[in-house]
Amino acid sequence: MPLFEHLFGKAASENTFISNLNLIPENATPEGWEKICDVTVGGLTEVGFSRVSPLLMVISSSGRGIFNCLTGEKCHRDYEEFFEGYHPASLTCCGTGPLADEVITIAGLCGGGLPAVNQYGESVECIAPEWPKEKIVYCPPGKTALIRKFQEGCCVIANDYSFRAAGFSWDGSVLLVAVSSGLKLWRRKE
Repeated sequence: MPLFEHLFGKAASENTFISNLNLIPENATPEGWEKICDVTVGGLTEVGFSRVSPLLMVISSSGRGIFNCLTGEKCHRDYEEFFEGYHPASLTCCGTGPLADEVITIAGLCGGGLPAVNQYGESVECIAPEWPKEKIVYCPPGKTALIRKFQEGCCVIANDYSFRAAGFSWDGSVLLVAVSSGLKLWRRKE
């Protein structure tokens, strides 16, 4: 039996696979999470979470901003378009403001990636059944968007043409989706 047939329960065509992906419901906030913010950031290029505090650094075409992941508030803004410490080849950037003493691992236009799975077994997957439009899917533990019988509880949390990054903070308590025009943050409910 071919692997594709084994995974999907019958001899399936590409159209069936795409149809199954399109069955995943959209939900602005996954179960067990609360939306913290939906912020417009023009020219967003990269993002990166602090490893020591609940802060997020956002890099755009007009500088760097620091967001508090607990409140969604911007707590610092640096308007320098060209700043020292930005190293896209090594996927790092020196922090600014409250993150001035930290080197942040970044993800976005330069490549890289945020953690796609957290310690609770939750994950995010990027699918593109209607390419070039992509969808970010939140998946509860043990679930995946790619296999129909394991899609229960999965939900599309964002869709766009210009994703920069999607994933979890280092401690797994914050979920982020970043596009060229802004970002969304969710916090795991206690």
